[in-house]
Amino acid sequence: MHLLSALKQAAPPPRDPVTPNPMTPEMQRLLEQLKDIHEPAQIGWWPLAPGWWILAGVIIILLFAASWLLLRAHKKRLRNRYRAEGVRLLNALDLDAPRVVEEINILLKRVAVVTFGRDTCAPLTGQRWIQFLESTVEAPMPDAARRALLENLYSASHGTEADLRALREFAVSWTRKHQCAQAAAIPSIPAPQTPTEKTEAEHV
Repeated sequence: MHLLSALKQAAPPPRDPVTPNPMTPEMQRLLEQLKDIHEPAQIGWWPLAPGWWILAGVIIILLFAASWLLLRAHKKRLRNRYRAEGVRLLNALDLDAPRVVEEINILLKRVAVVTFGRDTCAPLTGQRWIQFLESTVEAPMPDAARRALLENLYSASHGTEADLRALREFAVSWTRKHQCAQAAAIPSIPAPQTPTEKTEAEHV
């Protein structure tokens, strides 16, 4: 008993439980300012970034340029359709036909009328007609073609095969390469028409 009493007397007295520090008004204000953490909003596709606007502008410009080039090529093809038709008809001629020189000349006149007008081309014959053809293309008429056109156009002579071939080759080349821009520089050459010239003009 004495031992138990001695142990009780030696034991330290019990401590009071630890009480939390009271929250100060300043700490209360800081807690009120804290907010929940929010995730950042997802990045939308609109408005577009500057790089996308530049790319869209480049694409639109390329589309307009391609459309303009296609339209221009189509118009050029339509304007030059008569050239292709003239070349086709010239190549289809039979050089052994009795009036092949006249047929070549008539096709040349019809092609010239499309480009330069009837008033300018229809009255031209002989040397004036040859000068006109040479003035609207870079290459001069070969002597063989000139001989066939001047000597065999209205004569009973058929002409040599070499002369006829040279005339048709020049006619094909002229049909393909004659320069439309020179039309304004070539004046109409009025002259009295002989019966032969009138017949030729009527075929145009």
